Amino acid sequence: MGLHHLIAKLKKWIKILEAKTKLLSSSFLLEERCRFLSVFSISTADVELPGEFLMPKSNIHSHYYIRIAQFMPRVELVQKHNMSARRLFIRANNGKIYPYLVVNDACLSDSRREERVLQLLRILNIYFEKRKESSKRHLLFTVPRVVAVSPQMRLIQDSPSVVTLKDVMKTHYVKKGIDEDTAVSLYYERLAAVQARGEQSTHQVLRDIFKEIQSTIVPEVVLKEWAQRTYPGAADYWTFRKQFTTQLTMLQFAEFTLHLSRLSPEMLQIIRASGRLNVGYYKFEIDDNK
Repeated sequence: MGLHHLIAKLKKWIKILEAKTKLLSSSFLLEERCRFLSVFSISTADVELPGEFLMPKSNIHSHYYIRIAQFMPRVELVQKHNMSARRLFIRANNGKIYPYLVVNDACLSDSRREERVLQLLRILNIYFEKRKESSKRHLLFTVPRVVAVSPQMRLIQDSPSVVTLKDVMKTHYVKKGIDEDTAVSLYYERLAAVQARGEQSTHQVLRDIFKEIQSTIVPEVVLKEWAQRTYPGAADYWTFRKQFTTQLTMLQFAEFTLHLSRLSPEMLQIIRASGRLNVGYYKFEIDDNK
């Protein structure tokens, strides 16, 4: 069996499994899995919100911490970070509801490396808040709270309004009636045709393939059209565009100066409620040989 036939069969089975996954229940009651959490209240125990002590508070209300009032009765099953996770909703004593993802980590070392990067970004936010120029421009990294519950399980602060660039692309494919793998398939077909002629895959050849994909399948305005549909008002669209560009610039600056892992589309998460950007899988990548 050739490699192309194997890839085609894998794509077929992936679509079958995805279709069956959509038929499964997307939520369950917390009482069915953990009765203790379902009956938990602030009178049961005085427990702070997960991640509340990650950074010290520097204001005059440093003695005040947000505490867990109760756990909401329904838990959602979501697909995040290329894995299946459970979204738990916690109501705090300030009346707000905080969603958290319960994630089982397959690779313990990578998750710990990611937590170190997030801790560094939290420390940098303190200095950004103290500087006048950065403070008045609201230049802050969006750092979610990540708490290790066990060696293989973490609680990650989440938002139901988060979408990735991959989700934006899927929306474009569904709207145009195009298969999700069309762009990738076209890329490898053109690359195989070039290699069959005995030519080298130069930068110009790759650039021509990229331009062909842009002109036929994925136009340059995919993200812009998505933003215009999501934020139909002129003021909302302008605010989102400003927030998006500011956050993206800060992430690229941190990636370059701190030698972080290269930013890819599936890593970038857009919080639609605020326009801020969050990044998953950030790790230090320092080459000692250079």
